[in-house]
Amino acid sequence: MENRVFLLKDEKAFAGGTFDNVTYIDGALRLDQAAGRYIQAGCYTSPELSATAFSALVASWNAATPAGTAVEMFARVLVSDTWSAWMSYGKWSPFLRRASLPVERPKGASAYLDTDLVRVCAPEGGTAFQLRISLYTNDTGITPAVFLLAASVRPLHWQRELGEPLYRRSIPIPAYSQSIRDPRIGSVICSPTTAAMLMNRWGEDLLPEEVAHANYDYTYRGNGNWSFTAAVAGSYGYECYVAFLDIAELKKEIKNGFACGVSVRYADTSEHADARSLPLIEGTTGTTDGHLMVVRGFETDEDGTEYVLCNDSYAKSDADAERRYLLEQFARAWNGVTYLMHGKSGARAFAAPGRVMGELRKTPLAGQYALYIRGERHSLPTDFCERDGLCTGTACYTVQDGHAYATTAHKHFYYTDITPTGDILLDAAIPAGTRITVYLIGELGLMIVADLTV
Repeated sequence: MENRVFLLKDEKAFAGGTFDNVTYIDGALRLDQAAGRYIQAGCYTSPELSATAFSALVASWNAATPAGTAVEMFARVLVSDTWSAWMSYGKWSPFLRRASLPVERPKGASAYLDTDLVRVCAPEGGTAFQLRISLYTNDTGITPAVFLLAASVRPLHWQRELGEPLYRRSIPIPAYSQSIRDPRIGSVICSPTTAAMLMNRWGEDLLPEEVAHANYDYTYRGNGNWSFTAAVAGSYGYECYVAFLDIAELKKEIKNGFACGVSVRYADTSEHADARSLPLIEGTTGTTDGHLMVVRGFETDEDGTEYVLCNDSYAKSDADAERRYLLEQFARAWNGVTYLMHGKSGARAFAAPGRVMGELRKTPLAGQYALYIRGERHSLPTDFCERDGLCTGTACYTVQDGHAYATTAHKHFYYTDITPTGDILLDAAIPAGTRITVYLIGELGLMIVADLTV
């Protein structure tokens, strides 16, 4: 990965850059202080980083951004000895309405940012780049903390290596189908579902919707922003970044015990492949122009045929999400974009989406329950789940059925809504004495969990 993946994640790596109202302390970039209070804004600019001539660059970051703080990544590239303008990835935190900047390709520009991917327009490609990250706080008593800046380039002439076969290597990781999640967003949450699988492998117990609502990009109007997804994982304390890899490097990650997320496009039949001009992967359950899934291993048959082992959320059920695809077909469907996740660092502070315990009490109306938090009634917004045509929250519940599940996300979920009085609507036919758990997942980094015996 030399000269293709660049990581700044320790004092030595950051030292070559420029500090403006920020400092590196306790393992992270933080805002400077004056008279015991944090400066409200500052930035760090990396040194100029040379790379093999490249056609695209993707940047990502890991940061703790408590409520009231945010970070904003910028990138610029050197093309024909001229620097492009600085391009912003948008202010980011789980606790605000995250939005990338609208995609614009100014006339004559040498490069432009397409949501999460810097595209170089010139045929000779870019030869260097810089990263800049701004830190903001509205509360001078707290600061964001940036632990990692990452960038990866796609070389103009990329000879992707296949590497030596792995005969049998599989990493245990929970498998989820996005198809059975919240119907309002289930068809478009492959990226957060992939991230939930990767984090839950390390001991988290996250719901795909929980990651999705912290990941949503209000400009992109979806969950497909690769950089935002890596940032969500970073908010939980994980080292996670986006990179361009080849099969040999993907095999190395698996050999080292790290499952990965990969970006693919494929068709399930030859007819669909021809009609949509897509690569064919036999054994898939549909056709997609853009999709994220987990690679958890590789296998090689006695005849030398290689396979990649995936958790593909496009499947119709959790049990069906564990798939085995021909490596030759997978390689044509994968664009090299990869989420790398290397576990959680106990030394990192983190500011992940929070959880609050609530209580539900029956109202006089059948099937309607009022929410209480610390004894105080909370009427939920009637547009909690949907506003202006966008899914802004998820209200769902599980019913205790006597079975043990590896993770909460494996349980069967029932999706519901908020009543005109701001209460939670449950099935009035649930038998008395049934134990249920309600999950109210909001758009600003908070999930309320409440147990109830009907």
